[in-house]
Amino acid sequence: MHLHLPIEQLVQRVGTAFQFGFATEAKELLPEGEEFLLNASHRGLHVLARNEEALALPRDVLLDVYGPGLRIDAPRVRLIEGVQVQEPIMHVRISLPTQYRESVKRAMRRRGAGACEEYARATHCVLRYEAPLADLLGLPAELRQLTEGRAKQSVALSHYAIVTRDPGGKAA
Repeated sequence: MHLHLPIEQLVQRVGTAFQFGFATEAKELLPEGEEFLLNASHRGLHVLARNEEALALPRDVLLDVYGPGLRIDAPRVRLIEGVQVQEPIMHVRISLPTQYRESVKRAMRRRGAGACEEYARATHCVLRYEAPLADLLGLPAELRQLTEGRAKQSVALSHYAIVTRDPGGKAA
């Protein structure tokens, strides 16, 4: 079930009738590590990852090998199904120049992230948040845009919590 890998992306080869064959071949191109895991299925290659950034290496390698002949789905949150559906809650740490602090804080509020801590100095600050993974999808790209690429973020699984809204994911 790999609950420590709460995000998934499906990769398929366009024009291939047997996605399982493609997925099995593609798995051989990438050594598995702690950040992601690859699963072959009749639907294609499922890339399970610790966070959105961990999807980049497999995606980039596969694009280098297969080029535009790939269909890469948007990342999806993996849920735990059961009597009560659970979703991954993530810790977020953002390190950035102080001049971008307010715009990043506004962006995180829009995402519904709960502020945990803030450390600020004259030129640099660190912001810490907690939020459902579904609310964080697209965050790396947004931070690059808001901070001109000067922010560094890390997103790590904290725990799973009972879903009280539409989580935008799928069962793990």
